[in-house]
Amino acid sequence: MRFIADMMLGRLARWLRLYGYDTLYGVEDDDEILRVALVEGRILLTRDSGLAKRAEKLGVESILLNSNSLEGQVEELRRFGVEFRELFPANARCPKCNGLIRPASKEEVKERVPESVYEKYNEFYVCENCGQIYWPGRQWRGMLKIDRKLRKES
Repeated sequence: MRFIADMMLGRLARWLRLYGYDTLYGVEDDDEILRVALVEGRILLTRDSGLAKRAEKLGVESILLNSNSLEGQVEELRRFGVEFRELFPANARCPKCNGLIRPASKEEVKERVPESVYEKYNEFYVCENCGQIYWPGRQWRGMLKIDRKLRKES
């Protein structure tokens, strides 16, 4: 499944990327969102009923979400067959730009991360598109807590 999310769904878009879903986000104009969805065969994710109706008239598949919360939105998407399995880095996309993420050697990131990070961690990942570097630090542990909540694990 490939998605395009409207501007009301930034947090959801980032999490979908972390779960490996190709998710476009950041297109502000509704006409452009619909055009991209149609041309690229993407499913529109929106909280805007008017936009969902326009999409339907154009033959664009869309999912109208009702919840304001990430947890509620994930639950709604599950009902449409969206699966939330293994979180980053196994299949993840960059939460910033939607690029593919790949493992990176410690040497590859040596000059691009703080020295303390380089010394403390041995596992690194880099976005092939924007070059963002990721490692399993404090923010990663926080993401895992949210992941367990989203996947309803204890």
